[in-house]
Amino acid sequence: MFESFPRGIAVIELVNPKNISTWQLTAMNELASKLVAPSIETFLSATLLRLAGAIDLPTMYRDVVASQRARTIGMIEVRNSSRYNHQLFTMSAFPVGSSAVGVLFEDAQRLTAASSARVRAERHLTQTCEFVGAILWRADPETLQFTYVSPQAEPILGYWLERWTGEMNFWKKHLFPEDRQRVASVCEKILRARSRRDFEFRMTSVHGQLLWFHAAAELAEQPGGRPELVGVMNDITDLKRAEERIRALTSRLMRVQDEERRHISRELHDSLGQYLTSIKINLEIVKRESGTLSEQHRELLLECSETLEKCVQEVRSVSYVLHPPLLDELGLVAALRWYTAGFAERSGIGLNFSVDREFSRLPKEMELALFRITQESLTNIQRHSQSKNAWVTLSEYKDRAEVRIADNGKGIPEGVIDRIAEGKTIEGVGLRGMYERMRELGGRLEIESTSTGTAVSAVLPLQKGEAKPAEADDGEERRSRSAGKPLETEDLRIAGPGTGKVEPEGDPKEERPARSRRPERRRAYRRSR
Repeated sequence: MFESFPRGIAVIELVNPKNISTWQLTAMNELASKLVAPSIETFLSATLLRLAGAIDLPTMYRDVVASQRARTIGMIEVRNSSRYNHQLFTMSAFPVGSSAVGVLFEDAQRLTAASSARVRAERHLTQTCEFVGAILWRADPETLQFTYVSPQAEPILGYWLERWTGEMNFWKKHLFPEDRQRVASVCEKILRARSRRDFEFRMTSVHGQLLWFHAAAELAEQPGGRPELVGVMNDITDLKRAEERIRALTSRLMRVQDEERRHISRELHDSLGQYLTSIKINLEIVKRESGTLSEQHRELLLECSETLEKCVQEVRSVSYVLHPPLLDELGLVAALRWYTAGFAERSGIGLNFSVDREFSRLPKEMELALFRITQESLTNIQRHSQSKNAWVTLSEYKDRAEVRIADNGKGIPEGVIDRIAEGKTIEGVGLRGMYERMRELGGRLEIESTSTGTAVSAVLPLQKGEAKPAEADDGEERRSRSAGKPLETEDLRIAGPGTGKVEPEGDPKEERPARSRRPERRRAYRRSR
């Protein structure tokens, strides 16, 4: 390795630093031998090395060994070789152990070219960072104190660069309070796992604006020094604002869709349904007076009457599926009981519906969200799962309402779960709509899938209102519920397919014990507000 080193290199042993006569040239590679004479006298004489100016080489060697720091000696010109004729080399010395000095000869032209290339690369990197709004940084992995930050930080956040590196706990101070613990936790994982991590956070600018950043960071090991966190952070505030506008638009579209469904349902029931009923009545009158008709005409009349009856039933079914009147009149339990019974009849899928004995009436928008999620989940089971059975469980706890829909089909394709986890576009609007309904109400949607089935759980937070006086025929106190703040409970786990028994109907005010049996999960993904 010493002989093949691409630079001229020699090692001088300072046996007795004070006595130059004891010094020895102990090693020298071939490249160095072609530049200077291979003798200790050459390395002790500035004249023999053709160094410019009077340089006390022995004193410099002693200083390198004593300080254990490298020193640049100067420039030498090589003339005694046609190969290196009139070439300039930089000569430097560095410590080798506690009593030796290494002498390095480097081509000055190559150094100049490398330095110029580095300057160009740094300039291109700076231009790229300015173009994409990126900030390069280095920080202590334990204290998160910045040791370097690129100039682009100042125009983006407004703070002087000196504040980033000079102010104690600068990052922690200017992080959005809710993100501080999460950022510290990610940095700890980077330090512990020695792996790259991507994360998002918010910072407050010098003008009080809240900006979003996406950061990628990893641990950089420094030879002979402490490791540092190195990373890049990109301003994604505009992207986040666009996402919020898209979410608002999606929520608006869902509300418009629900209103349109309600309107079409009412029109089918009140208009078309009434017309068909009127025709049915007229046909019944004709049937009673059909004695003078031929047998063939009576059969045709009977067939028309039966077809009309099917039309009336079909219109009623479509109207109720679009927006069941029971949902507004009697609430979620009655609507789901009716819908699941009709779904089982239409699809041929065995369906088990279980509900708490005293499930409260919820706000209209919450009942509609849970109904639509159940409707969409059952539709997905019928279309994709190839399952012969399904389970719908409606539960109410102290602080949340939950509906779980499970099947024992083939499960969701692995790639779909990955796309959901990575935030990529999902084909269709079903899952996206389910997520947006939960997000808008501060709830949580969870999807678990195995090779033997899929389970979807929609959880909404509840906030108990003031108790209302019981009516005379009720015999017990009614509870009023309203949408509450986002859930802060522990993550729920969804029971696996095949566990669709009707659970004991206990007091909904008491928390149920956690299930002890869960299916082995292949993929799981949850998204909360």
